[in-house]
Amino acid sequence: MDWSRYLAFLLVSLMLSLSNPSSSLWGADLFGKPNCEEIASAIEKEANLPKYLLSSISRVEAGRKLSNGDIRGWPWSLNHAGKGLFFESEDAALNYLKQAVESGSRNIDVGCMQLNYRWHKMAFSSIEEMIDPELNVRYAAQFVNELYQRHNTWEDVIKHYHSNKKKFNIPYFQKVAKVWDMKKEKGTESNPLMFTEAEQLGPLIDLGEDNVLSVEPLVIFDAASYPGVDSQLGTENAGGIDFTSEDPNKSNSGIVPIDVPNYLRKHWSLVISLREQLETN
Repeated sequence: MDWSRYLAFLLVSLMLSLSNPSSSLWGADLFGKPNCEEIASAIEKEANLPKYLLSSISRVEAGRKLSNGDIRGWPWSLNHAGKGLFFESEDAALNYLKQAVESGSRNIDVGCMQLNYRWHKMAFSSIEEMIDPELNVRYAAQFVNELYQRHNTWEDVIKHYHSNKKKFNIPYFQKVAKVWDMKKEKGTESNPLMFTEAEQLGPLIDLGEDNVLSVEPLVIFDAASYPGVDSQLGTENAGGIDFTSEDPNKSNSGIVPIDVPNYLRKHWSLVISLREQLETN
């Protein structure tokens, strides 16, 4: 083997790989760079969007393999007419983007959420704004909300984020859904129904240890368990029931007043119990 020729070949290959911004010869590293998916997660919460929605889209749109083998959304990514490009710095990505635009190119997807320059440039005052990771993701959150107003399901939102053509948007949705499921499985919180943060309600009353009352639990009335009572829910209380002034020890406290709806009549003892608890606190 001619070792001198072999070493020359390796040297040329190395130089070419270093000159190529999208080269995967060396593992990429997000250290010191904006993290698209972390930014997306914060903005999801702020915008009250389903958890992992934006960050899953970012990974599918701008995902780059890192040195540890993971794939993550890359902040300095472009897609020029179908060719994916990853840059090591914002300046390098901006220089390429400016040259492409100045040469007349418009079909370029930009940044964490791969916003298409042709269709979304009017939302930004400059190219610098468009590629800025936070501004890029914030606009994507706004765009996603607009899509939800039109389509009413998150599946359709994801599909139309990419394309309105089924042959493109169905495979795209499947990719995003797969990432979304992986994120939910690895998440620290269980959220199988994909509730938004606002829907994950805590208890209405938080009783401290000193305030815990030793009382029998009450059965909460459920109208759905009594067919046909809906028409009575709005019935006027002709008997004028006073839940505060009567003495709970009176012998007639167990007598059901006239014109009490049937669903209260069936559980009158519980009504009295509740009244007694309210009066003693």
